[in-house]
Amino acid sequence: MTMNLYTSQETKKLDSLAIRSQKVPAFTLMQKASEFSFNVLLNNWPNTKKVFVFCGKGNNAGDGYLISHLAKEMGLESFIIQASPSNKISGASRKAFKLALESKVKRISIAAFKKKSLKDSVIVDALLGIGIKGNVRSNLSKLILEINKKSTNIPVLSVDIPSGICSNTGINLGVHIQADVTATFVGRKRGCFTSTGRTASGNVVFDDLGISSSLKSQIKTNCYLLDTEKSLLKLKNRKGDAHKGDFGHVLVIGGDKGFGGAAILASKAAVFSGAGLVSLATRSIHVEAALSSCPELMVNGIESGQDVEEILAKSTVVVLGPGLGQSAWSEQMLQRTFMEAKKRNLPVVLDADGLNLLTKLKLKSGIPRKMVITPHPGEAARLVNKEVNKIQEDRFKSVTALEKKFGSVSVLKGSGSLVCYKRGGKQRIGVCEAGNPGMAKGGMGDVLAGLIGSFLSQGLGLVEATEVAVDLHSKSADIASLELGMTITPTDVIRNIRYFLR
Repeated sequence: MTMNLYTSQETKKLDSLAIRSQKVPAFTLMQKASEFSFNVLLNNWPNTKKVFVFCGKGNNAGDGYLISHLAKEMGLESFIIQASPSNKISGASRKAFKLALESKVKRISIAAFKKKSLKDSVIVDALLGIGIKGNVRSNLSKLILEINKKSTNIPVLSVDIPSGICSNTGINLGVHIQADVTATFVGRKRGCFTSTGRTASGNVVFDDLGISSSLKSQIKTNCYLLDTEKSLLKLKNRKGDAHKGDFGHVLVIGGDKGFGGAAILASKAAVFSGAGLVSLATRSIHVEAALSSCPELMVNGIESGQDVEEILAKSTVVVLGPGLGQSAWSEQMLQRTFMEAKKRNLPVVLDADGLNLLTKLKLKSGIPRKMVITPHPGEAARLVNKEVNKIQEDRFKSVTALEKKFGSVSVLKGSGSLVCYKRGGKQRIGVCEAGNPGMAKGGMGDVLAGLIGSFLSQGLGLVEATEVAVDLHSKSADIASLELGMTITPTDVIRNIRYFLR
């Protein structure tokens, strides 16, 4: 089942539909949300004795007031720290606030909170929720900073989304809560899975609060979490009489003088992930290193565009760009590849310097019809002529701009990598929830490009191959980081790919 991701506007529509169509009163929905969130708290921290709930004034605060009530009812010490005056609370949240007071939940100031013993405590963040517009106001900023200061010693549960994170983009709105766990409901929020929101949310736990599938189908969202299990089965299920010719021939073109490692990594990734044949076309000086690193490769020393034509004719997929450089040699490689790809309708995975050349070269043949581009934010900025900070301000908007400009399956790498493509005339965006900061190093993107090429050669379509590669690339890095932490290397990721393909 597709795990859709929603904007704040789409979530509010879903809320309203449930209240109107399923005849669920707003307060009942709030009760369900608070019960779910409180259960998440107890499941994660079963030895909790004190709960400190920071509340704003909207529906998110109402969830918080009900959590404080549930904690008190269970016999825990329960405290409310209010960020807004009581007379500003209205609607269902007002009802929740009164219930908390009736159950004798204590209201304390931030000064009193600072003096409290926090042993066996949990902080609940119910300050802002998904409705925030613009940066966090000064008074709330101080509260958030105080919570983050305490969170080094005690856990924080955010309700729906960490306060200060934009629900639509995941960016930091000036200052934000750093949660250990986020209990989100009704619909998964896009902002919890990319940009700053991905790390700010900690572990995200979801419940739809009983909203029916038929209601959800009325909200047309174009965004979802990657789920590649079905595609993986296609890769694993090989016929007993299969031979190498059934699984394609990946050609990696790259490795200008001084950049041989990138092309070798991309080639090894293709070999280790099941491609039938893998060739590397690189500068002659890299041939010996490539063969000693991976004898399964067919390595060709190439010094001109003419030299690469014969190898291109034998390939079924081309990975162009790892270590390609931006020299005259590099330009020849790109021009020749694009001409052959256009002529034979070859799929091309364009990465690294291939992307940089795309921004400055006048192409003789135009862009291949079947192409995947895999920029990091800096490369994406050059491709659409924007500053990097503008790319990161709204990664969803940026990846759709890439797809629109080039008509290619587009990957925007980074924390919560995005895959954008067009289906039925409409753009769709897959979001990768795996991955870790140890991946922030040279060579990781080269491995990803090799994986995409490999899965294309084994028969997956452009979108399917890209999504599987992005997903397994990050999951393999996560396995490596369990043992090696931030010291993981691209080679560690290549080694771990096989665990998913056995």
